[in-house]
Amino acid sequence: MVKCGTPDGSASVEHDVPASELQQGGAGPKCPRKHPRFLFPLGDGAGGLQMRERFKATKQREGWVEHLGYVSLFPLMLRLLPADAPQLPPLLELLRDPKAIWTPYGLRSLAASDRFYLRPNAPGDAPYWRGAIWINLNYLVLSGLHHYAHTAGPAQARAAELYDELRTNLVTNMQRQWEETGYLWEQYNQDTGAGQRNRPFAGWSALVLLAIAEIY
Repeated sequence: MVKCGTPDGSASVEHDVPASELQQGGAGPKCPRKHPRFLFPLGDGAGGLQMRERFKATKQREGWVEHLGYVSLFPLMLRLLPADAPQLPPLLELLRDPKAIWTPYGLRSLAASDRFYLRPNAPGDAPYWRGAIWINLNYLVLSGLHHYAHTAGPAQARAAELYDELRTNLVTNMQRQWEETGYLWEQYNQDTGAGQRNRPFAGWSALVLLAIAEIY
């Protein structure tokens, strides 16, 4: 994909280019006639144009969201499922799967198997909500687990077990990072638990204090 514009700069369009036309030191891809000028051309360091990959659906259709991550847990976070809902037990097991979003430090934002996992959001823009651990969403999951752990139903015992385990993982790691760095961080690394990005970050990361007090 390249971005092309009109000669006077009054309009622009993103133009899909077949892989065979991507510039490899030759003439390179061409913009369409109505938008013949490359916009903001950046070099790739090898004499060609810098390109970026875009995922584009071939057909528009209704269907299930194919990405497994925080987005999959909102029925649990918001307590939308009845305690006896048949969807609740498999959702709890999905949450606990270490091949998906479970880590020893909290829940990662996107499953490790996802095609967007740890991929940059854009050139030069580090992955955001694509794998790291975020405290605000982990807090909401704890809130949901706490609710189902205290509501009679076939998943009550499992919800209580996961609640205790996730809360311990999250609080223990954040305490360790606080002792090592003196900061609450915007997010935490999914592989090491290390704090990363902005600090000090006493916004939603301070929700850990409510999790310690079990205030939901």
